[in-house]
Amino acid sequence: MAKQPEIVGDVWFNTKPLRSKDLRGKVVLVDFWTYSCVNCLRTIPHLRQWWGRFKDKPFVLLGVHSPEFDFEKDPANVKKALEELGIEWPVVLDNDFVNWRNFSNQYWPAKYLVDQNGEIVYTHFGEGGYNTTEAKIAALLGEKVSSAAAKTATEEEPGNACFVTTPELYCGYGRGQLGNTAGYTRDELARYVRPGKMEDDVIALSGQWLATKEYVESQEAGAGLWLTFRATEVNLVLKPRDRVSTITIKVDGQAPTDLVRGLDVDDKGIVRVTEPRMYNLLRSDDLISRPNLDESILSLEAADGAFQAFAFTFSGCKDIVRTG
Repeated sequence: MAKQPEIVGDVWFNTKPLRSKDLRGKVVLVDFWTYSCVNCLRTIPHLRQWWGRFKDKPFVLLGVHSPEFDFEKDPANVKKALEELGIEWPVVLDNDFVNWRNFSNQYWPAKYLVDQNGEIVYTHFGEGGYNTTEAKIAALLGEKVSSAAAKTATEEEPGNACFVTTPELYCGYGRGQLGNTAGYTRDELARYVRPGKMEDDVIALSGQWLATKEYVESQEAGAGLWLTFRATEVNLVLKPRDRVSTITIKVDGQAPTDLVRGLDVDDKGIVRVTEPRMYNLLRSDDLISRPNLDESILSLEAADGAFQAFAFTFSGCKDIVRTG
């Protein structure tokens, strides 16, 4: 077992700064996350449940917000996200990844369970493991865990993936790959021509764009972003360049139907980008029954106002999708 490192940070939410002396004698669950990460967002209902169950006991749930993108370093953006997500437990900003390095962490999300002596006794990386984590918290707090609950926790499966999806796709040149023949024109305005044949697992651009290390930014109405996909859910981290931007979404050239339209898409296939966050574009297991699934093409077209696109994430899990 290893000792929990001191949690440090200049900006805290929902609490005064918490030092080791404040946590002495308590069970602590340290959660590394960032608010645009879809995998992190899916864990929040479980974190909220544990906070409600254990917050009146000698227990601290401590979120360490380690940003993936620059806009997630802004305390105002994080504060707004906490309010919208209903997060009431302590959260510290880790903009310089000091806590991340001190824990030798490598993942979003990641959970470290610390006992009353300050020892890390359990870790879990990624989604899943919820019953196991809750049972271990309860046991440290002296609550009786039934043999049935313990067995369920031990045998718990991390998810119900139905197929291998398109991998996470970054849009900026720092970690992304572009399907256009000439590749990225870095940090300069450039006009892109969509390739005749779309490659798998890369994005392509059409029209005028600015490509930066973190994102690509549309520069004119009609500028398009294209990709082939295989998933039951498609999400994209977006930010308006100014106050608001609107984007038209199409699947194989058509507006998405009610069966596949994402939570952030209206009935005309429009997404209003009003703040920097993850937007849900498509969400339905009807997507897996399409006859030409491997050739399905998603397009985003700038309608009004420039937008910045950071990263796509995908899911192939039936247990997390909304069907029509």
